[in-house]
Amino acid sequence: MFKWLKDIRFVVLISRDVARAALRERMMYGFLLLAFLFILMANVPFSVDDPKVFQGQSPVVSAVQIGFVSINIFTILITVFVSISTLQNYLSRQRLVLLLSKPVKRWHIIEGVMLGLFEMVFLNWFPMTSGIWLVIISQTRSLELYVWSGMSVTLLMSLLYVSLVVFFYMLIPNAVAGVLTIFLLIAGFGVPFARELFTDSSRHTFFSKIMSMALETLPKINELWGISMARLGLFRLEVSIYAVIAQTFAIIFILNLISCRKFRGFCRF
Repeated sequence: MFKWLKDIRFVVLISRDVARAALRERMMYGFLLLAFLFILMANVPFSVDDPKVFQGQSPVVSAVQIGFVSINIFTILITVFVSISTLQNYLSRQRLVLLLSKPVKRWHIIEGVMLGLFEMVFLNWFPMTSGIWLVIISQTRSLELYVWSGMSVTLLMSLLYVSLVVFFYMLIPNAVAGVLTIFLLIAGFGVPFARELFTDSSRHTFFSKIMSMALETLPKINELWGISMARLGLFRLEVSIYAVIAQTFAIIFILNLISCRKFRGFCRF
């Protein structure tokens, strides 16, 4: 028990150092400022009288939709670009020599890095979500707490983004890791359409079966967004909530395991 507490202490100490390094990145504040500008646009639906402008949606739904899109897009941008910049600085050769000279295990470092980056993303997600929540409160004069439960899915997705960035950085320690992360997320959006293509009875071949199995291993970004949108009342979507969340946690766990293993080779100078 004491050993595990000591391990957790090392991970937390490293995560704090990583979070401080990430919060010093200037581009993060640029993205955050742009995010707030888009979030402020959520006030527009309440000042427009013509219902045709927002396709007959209520002002609250339109405002939440603007906030949902803004927060999710800028969460991806902040996670990928700030994480890559932080990893390049924090896991530089000079820094690793100092870290490895201390009584810490390699998995302490990599898990501390992931936790620190996630803390950075959380410190961006919280004010962005607070922003859209305050806009809704100021316009409706009611506590719309469902905004927090709906946007909490973005936190789970941000943990997935961080795991992907670190995983690809362990394979290719440069900015290409961020590009690969974005490509994989785009592929995750296209999973439902690709699944329909390969499950078509007219193309039921061995290759289609292999591709269908491969598609099931990709992160279900569409379904995660569907869970969030359903909680926010944007759309009525039928999603296997527990199955999708369980698969997402499984992917994060596997990415963490592989990243810790690859980090051993990453530390060889």
